[in-house]
Amino acid sequence: MSSGARTFGLHETFAEPEALPPPPVRHALLLFLVALAAILHIGTAGWSEIHNGAEGLYAASARQMLAAETSLLPRSAGAELPNEPPLLHWLLLASFKLFGVTALAARLPIALGFVAAVALTFLIGERLADYWRGFVAGLIFLCSCGAYLWGRFVTPEPLFAAWIAAAVWCAIGGYQDRRSRRRWFAGFWCCVAGAYVTRGAFAVLVLAVIIGLPAVCFREARLRFAALFHWPGLMACLLGVSIWLLILRRAAPGSLLDGAWLHPLVPTEARWQIDGVPLLEFLAPHLFWWFPAILVVVPGIIFAWRKIIRPQEFDFAEAVPLCWVACGVLLFVFVDRHEYDFVAASSGFALFAATAWQRTSHKLRLTGLALVAVGSIAAAFAIRFGALVLPGLGAAAFDRSDVHLLIFAGVALAVCCAAAMYLTIHGRETLAIAAVLVALVPIGLGIAERIARNGPHLSFGRVADFLQTAPFHTGEVLFEGSRAAGSSLNFYLARGFSHVADVSSSANPTGNRLTSAQALERMGQPEPAYLIIHKERVPWWQAQLTERFHIYHQVTTCGSYVVVNNHP
Repeated sequence: MSSGARTFGLHETFAEPEALPPPPVRHALLLFLVALAAILHIGTAGWSEIHNGAEGLYAASARQMLAAETSLLPRSAGAELPNEPPLLHWLLLASFKLFGVTALAARLPIALGFVAAVALTFLIGERLADYWRGFVAGLIFLCSCGAYLWGRFVTPEPLFAAWIAAAVWCAIGGYQDRRSRRRWFAGFWCCVAGAYVTRGAFAVLVLAVIIGLPAVCFREARLRFAALFHWPGLMACLLGVSIWLLILRRAAPGSLLDGAWLHPLVPTEARWQIDGVPLLEFLAPHLFWWFPAILVVVPGIIFAWRKIIRPQEFDFAEAVPLCWVACGVLLFVFVDRHEYDFVAASSGFALFAATAWQRTSHKLRLTGLALVAVGSIAAAFAIRFGALVLPGLGAAAFDRSDVHLLIFAGVALAVCCAAAMYLTIHGRETLAIAAVLVALVPIGLGIAERIARNGPHLSFGRVADFLQTAPFHTGEVLFEGSRAAGSSLNFYLARGFSHVADVSSSANPTGNRLTSAQALERMGQPEPAYLIIHKERVPWWQAQLTERFHIYHQVTTCGSYVVVNNHP
């Protein structure tokens, strides 16, 4: 007669309680973060035109792929770019096919990537501690000045940040969850492949530092991450990457040996066309990009760093955010750097800042809030009187002539900091930091609106519309400057145009690049021609055209540029 007994598996003998379902508060916090990110980034994606610089280069490349009816390799000036990671271009191409060729369609994949990065920051914080830390970290990432400026524009960094965050989330999940470890690590390798086709070999180096360095330093992590190299996930990643490299090698032979696919410190072809910034100009603006959270936690980091770092309890989970921040900042010492590169490290900084806020004493929290209040008012007056000039888009977002926005931003932050101090004194620290960060939401919307108002100084969209209306739609267009400086013309102008470069740097012009002498010859031909020049170059061109052809006819202006033609 059977006794009804059964055999228990090894995993059933451990005293591990079943996981409780997450509380409704957790779902509400995550939903709030995702909804706020969608409003700030998807809702404002179409407010301004495509800008010159990196945004114009990437958007124009996808439009050229659409016109050429090719969906494999990115393109620039009609030529294929085999050493340019294609994922961003593929997403832009798909968006153009679905929604049309507009600024909103170009920024939609970027906005979705940024929303995903915010949600993943919440999930990582929840894994490291609890959902409250994840909420604070996601809010710090979302409500920073740099996110409002660079999180909406067409660059690979928001997508790269999302892939990095997804890979870190999977790695931490595999580290903590013994039963599903192989599935978590398989997801990690899928994220590595996605990051690879977004930023090339540089992505592999970044993930090796963020995950590999802490895993090597801690014995428990080494033991658990041994399953990371289990063959199904690793082989799936290698197979997918190998198939792409074989396709690339067949489409463009000889393009792999010297490019960004195998060399992590070699910039991609699109980044070659954009002027980088010196190291100091890259590091110093982080104080503004990560404002206000960086000022809130600075007193605790300086005066109570042992309480925040906890050297006696330092483990893998504590090391990951620090390695993330260090990797996102220090690696750019050795590679070309741009202002928007900080986005990839912002999730790591947000996680570290959320940890520092929770572990800081009340006095240091109050000191940090006071520092934000004083700093916001001081920055407003410094910008107003020209003592502080913000880099890149910051100058367009905070114009010294816009007194009302500056005063509103400074006073609003100071008032919210005072309210946050009151909440901190009464033991509501999470609500206090949330109040300060949410106070930046109207300021962020004001930044987006101000950038849209400065459209003529950032984009040639209006010039392209002007040149495509009768009777100006048939003439040749010449632009004096680099490809990056006039990249929005490639996106908006239906017909091609020629770049006029400096004589000393264009002795052997090729393709659609002309010297100043050749541009003068084009202006002297009977066919209509339109020359776009910077206002600082107007005296030189006016003297040359008047001396040779006895005519100088200016037809329109766009920000700091003017358009000249050869027919009055």
